[in-house]
Amino acid sequence: MRKQIMGVMLASTLLIAGGAMALTVSAEEEKPAFKVPEPEHHYQLQDDSYEATDTEGGYRHYVCADCGDEYEYNTDPLVYETNPKTGEPVDQAGAFNPLLPTWEHIPDPEPQVYWSKEDNEWRCYVYGSHDDQGAGSCGFNYLLYSAPVYDLSDWRYEGVYLDITDGATSGATVGLFAPDCAYDLQTDQYYMISNEFNAYSVLRVSDSPTGPWPEDEAVWYYTVKGCYDPSIYIENGTIYIAGSCMKQVYNEYPEIEAMVAEDDYHTGMSHIAVLYQLKEDPTDGDGIEAISWFPNDERDYLPIYEGPSLQGFVEELGVYVYIPVLADVGPDDIILNSCLGWYWTDDLMNGTWHIGENGVDETYTEQADVISGNKGNIISDTSGRYTVDPQTGEMVFSDFTTYPFGNNHGGMAKINGKWYYFGHRQTNNHSYSRQMVAGEIQVYKDGDTPVITPFEYTSSGIAGKMDAYTTYDADMTCYLVQGTDIKAPSMERNTTHYDTDEIAPYIVASRDEEATHARYIIGLRNNNIVGYKYLDFGEEEATPTAQVVVTPGETAPGGSVDVYIDAPTEDQGGTKLGTIEIPADLADTAAESDTATDGTVWYWAENAMDAPVSGIHGVYFVFHSDSEDVLCNFDQFAFVK
Repeated sequence: MRKQIMGVMLASTLLIAGGAMALTVSAEEEKPAFKVPEPEHHYQLQDDSYEATDTEGGYRHYVCADCGDEYEYNTDPLVYETNPKTGEPVDQAGAFNPLLPTWEHIPDPEPQVYWSKEDNEWRCYVYGSHDDQGAGSCGFNYLLYSAPVYDLSDWRYEGVYLDITDGATSGATVGLFAPDCAYDLQTDQYYMISNEFNAYSVLRVSDSPTGPWPEDEAVWYYTVKGCYDPSIYIENGTIYIAGSCMKQVYNEYPEIEAMVAEDDYHTGMSHIAVLYQLKEDPTDGDGIEAISWFPNDERDYLPIYEGPSLQGFVEELGVYVYIPVLADVGPDDIILNSCLGWYWTDDLMNGTWHIGENGVDETYTEQADVISGNKGNIISDTSGRYTVDPQTGEMVFSDFTTYPFGNNHGGMAKINGKWYYFGHRQTNNHSYSRQMVAGEIQVYKDGDTPVITPFEYTSSGIAGKMDAYTTYDADMTCYLVQGTDIKAPSMERNTTHYDTDEIAPYIVASRDEEATHARYIIGLRNNNIVGYKYLDFGEEEATPTAQVVVTPGETAPGGSVDVYIDAPTEDQGGTKLGTIEIPADLADTAAESDTATDGTVWYWAENAMDAPVSGIHGVYFVFHSDSEDVLCNFDQFAFVK
C-alpha cells in the first residue's frame, strides 16, 4: 500500500524568509556577518505525493507557494534486489573497512539516504569532519562521498562542501567539528549543520544533498558551547537540533546546574545532552521554541561525553532514537569516549528517554559508578570488545580490547532494507588520522522492548565476508595487539595507556592518493598479532599457500609468522594452519619484491599451509622472533589455492 506524504510546512519556509538573527552571545562577542539566503522559489509538497516502499516507487510533487511554479519526479522502490549496473543480485560485496579510500580520513560520519535526481537512484551520503593534516583532529573543510544504496563499495567523491580555510564568517579559529545533514521533505531542501569550533554551530540550506552551502550564508546559528557536535532531524517541517551542551551554558539554567552539581558531574568533558526545537520563525530571538535536557529514568538530564546523533523516529521500534558518545573508564580510571550508546522515547520533546537494550549479556563491573555507561546499551565500540563468538555465533562482550581505540562518533541508517552503523577507527598511533568504518546492526522489538544490537568492528564491514583467495592490504586489520596478554592501547587524547607503548605496532597513515605501499602496519615484534574478520575460504576444503608482503626491520633478526583461524591461539579456540618463515636474509631469498614510492623494498614471503580450511573465519597472523627488535613491517597478505 502506498503511503501518502502529508504534513504542514512549518519552520522551513520561514527559516529562509530573511531578517536579522538574534544570537545568544555576550555583548563582548562580535556577531558574525552571515547572509540569510533567499531562494527563488518556496516549494511545498503536495497532497498527491506518496513515498516509495520496498516494492513500489514513489512520487513527489512540489508547487511554489509564491508564484505557482511546480515540478514533479518519481522515485524508485527503496530496496533494490538487483544491482542495475551489473544485473546481479545485490550483495554489497567489496564494502570493506575502512569504508572509504584509505588516503581519506573522514571521522564522525552521519550516513543519510536521499534520492538523487541527477543519478535517478537512492544514494547514501556520508557527512563527517576531516582529519586532513594528521597534526590535529578536524580540519577547516568538509569532504563528501556518496554511494548507491545497492553498492556501498562504489563510493564517489562529491567534493568539498564547506571550506573555512581562508577565514570563517563565524570567527572559527580551530576548525570544523562534526556536521550533520537532514532533508526537509516538505520543501525538497537539505539542511546542513556545521560545528565551527570556538564560535558557532551554523545551519545552512541547499537544494541538493551535495550542496553548495556557501560559507557566508546561514539560516540559524548558535554558540558552540550550547550546541557542540550538533545533529539535525526534521519532522513535518519542524527542525530539531541535538547538541552536547557545555557547562558554560547549562550553568545558566539554575535547575539544571543544581542537578549536575548534586551528581558531582564536573569531571571529564562535563557535557550534557540538549535538544532544541526551532521556532517557526527562527529570526524571533534566539530562534528556539523549546529545550529538552533529555529527562530519563534516572535523572532530569542526560550526561554524555560528546557526539550526539539524533536518529529520529525509527518505524521498526515505534520510538525516537538518540545516539550519544558515552563516558567510558579506561586504565587508571581515565575517562575515555570510545563507546556509543543509545536511548529512546515515544515523545521527542516532552517524553522520558529510556536506556536502550543491545541484546548482549554483559556488565562493566569497572564502570559501576560512571554516570553514562555501564548500561548495556552500547551499539559501537571499535576497540573490539564486542565480537561474535565463533563457536556459538552469539554476540559477546569482553573487557579485553583488541584494536587501538580512542574517541568515537557516528550514526546509523537504514540502507537498502538493512540497518548499518557508521563510525570511525584510529590509525597512525594518534587520534588525528581517523578512518570511517561501518557494519550491519539489528534493529527490532523483543516483545515491547526496543533493541539495537552492537556493531562488530570487522575488516569485512558491510560486505560481511571477504574472498580469502584475494590480495588485501594489511591496514585493513581489525585486530592489532602486542600479545595475547596485552590489551590494545587507548589513543584517547593521544596518550597510550600501557608500559611498552614505544614498541606497539600501529597503522601508518598516508594522505597521498598516488603513493604505493604507503599505508601499512609498522613495528611488528615477537608475539604481536594482526587479525582480519572475516575471510571466506569457500565451501570446498583446500590447503592453501599463505603469503605476506613485508619489509624486514633494520637489524633483520629473522623470525616467522604463524597463521591461525578463528582465534590467535589454540587455547582461545583457534586452529593453526601453518607457518611462514621470515628469514634475516629475506632480501636475498624472496622470490618477488616491489619498490614503494618512498624507495622502500617490500618482499613476498610464503609457505604452503599444513591444514585444510573451508568456510568463513577470522584469520590471525602471529609474529615470532627470538629478538626484541622489530621483525618486520607488514603491507599485504593473500591466500592461494
